[in-house]
Amino acid sequence: MTVNWQSGLPIKPAVRRVTPEQGTPDFRTVRFSGYTDPMTIWFATGNAHKRTELEAILRAASPENIGVRIPSAADIPFDPEETGASFRENALIKARALHRLLAERGFREPVLADDSGLCVDALGGRPGIYSSRYRGRDGAGETAAPIDDARRNALLLEELGDAGDRTARFICAMVLLYSQNRFCIVQETMEGEIVRNLSDARGSGGFGYDPVLYIPEKGCTVAELPGTLKNSLSHRGKAGRAIAKLLV
Repeated sequence: MTVNWQSGLPIKPAVRRVTPEQGTPDFRTVRFSGYTDPMTIWFATGNAHKRTELEAILRAASPENIGVRIPSAADIPFDPEETGASFRENALIKARALHRLLAERGFREPVLADDSGLCVDALGGRPGIYSSRYRGRDGAGETAAPIDDARRNALLLEELGDAGDRTARFICAMVLLYSQNRFCIVQETMEGEIVRNLSDARGSGGFGYDPVLYIPEKGCTVAELPGTLKNSLSHRGKAGRAIAKLLV
């Protein structure tokens, strides 16, 4: 169930298109039917892979013709400092930051943001919120230039070593924000196990840690899942479908 982060009450808002002169839509406003042009939602990310994935998830889950834009598509510099202590806090930081930038330029569409990462039980939940900046043992959260996915996955397996407990999960916190203080947050997971060796890291689909998270029920890693199946099982897919219900 999706709840309002501030009140804790269940909500199912609907939205309509508005012009800059009309301001932001009210949660209680029903969308007018008959539109064929895409509803535009801004996604607070610089990751084109995530944009493509989220747009597919929203379009599959909603009857609306949804178009997802990212800041770089409008030449908007976007690199907020993620100072939160949780996925939820960082997602909200990103959503609010992009909303401010868009408002300065006259845009009034809703903003989506997510923060996601891999949490490994045997590592005390690391790399967690530092997943994209993970640099191996004693290096999570380091501010140096990021390393590539293959090297990051190798460092993760090196730190995990021969640990018997390989349980892990992807977590995604996703925010749908209409204004600085009006938003909804959903958090979902994708459960699995970390592969034992680098040679078991398989698959060319997806990105990030997808090749090293094995899904026992499917007998393959996340990176080996076909796109539609991955979207139906993934943390981001589950969160995106919950958000899509708020857009009808």
